[in-house]
Amino acid sequence: MESAQLLDILGNENRRKILHLLASRPCYMSEIAERLDVGAKAILGHLELLVQAGLIDASVDEQRRKYFHIADNLRLEVFVSPYSFEMATTIITRVAEPEHQESAAPALSDLKSMYGRIHELMEDSQRIMLEYQQVQSSITEAMGHCMDAIEEVSRDHIEAEILYALLKGPMSQRALSMQLGIPEYVIEEHVENMSGKNMIKQTENKYSID
Repeated sequence: MESAQLLDILGNENRRKILHLLASRPCYMSEIAERLDVGAKAILGHLELLVQAGLIDASVDEQRRKYFHIADNLRLEVFVSPYSFEMATTIITRVAEPEHQESAAPALSDLKSMYGRIHELMEDSQRIMLEYQQVQSSITEAMGHCMDAIEEVSRDHIEAEILYALLKGPMSQRALSMQLGIPEYVIEEHVENMSGKNMIKQTENKYSID
C-alpha cells in the first residue's frame, strides 16, 4: 500500500490505539472493543481496514475464535523540509529461525542480560538516527543552495519548478505537466523559452538541465 494511504489510515485515533494494543500481544475483537470502549461493529470496521492495509493479520485459535496480531515490522517515515516533502514505507524483514529448531523459553535469570542487549541495540539505533539527521540536514542545506541558484536564473515560479524537477533527471513535456500539475501547453511555452536561453536542452522528446 502507498505511504499516503497508510498515513490516512493511521490518521484515525482508534486505529492507532488498536495497533498500540496489538503491539503488546495478540487480541480478540471483543478484547479490543472492551479495552477501547468502542462498539464491536466500529472495531470490526477498523480491523478490516488494517488487515487490508497489511498492518495486521487475523488467525484462528484452537476454539476457532479469531484473533488479531501485528503482521510484520513496518516503518513509515515522513520527511518535511523547506524544499521537500517525502513519505517512505519500509518493511523490516525478520531473521528466519533455522528449521526444526525448537526455541526454549528464556529463564527468568536471563531477563537481565537480554534487556542489556536490548539497551545496547537502542543506543545503536539512537546513534544511527543522529547520523541520519545530520545527513538530512546536509541534504537540506545543499537543496537550499540549489534553490537559490534556480531563483536567480528563473523569470517566474513555473521556470523554477521546471528546473527543480529536471534536477532529478531528464523528463518529457508530458511528464513535467503531470508532475507539476501545470497544463502541457503552458509547459511547452516555458520549455521553448528556456531552451532558447540555453537554460535546458532537449534530447529527442526529453528535457534536461544544460
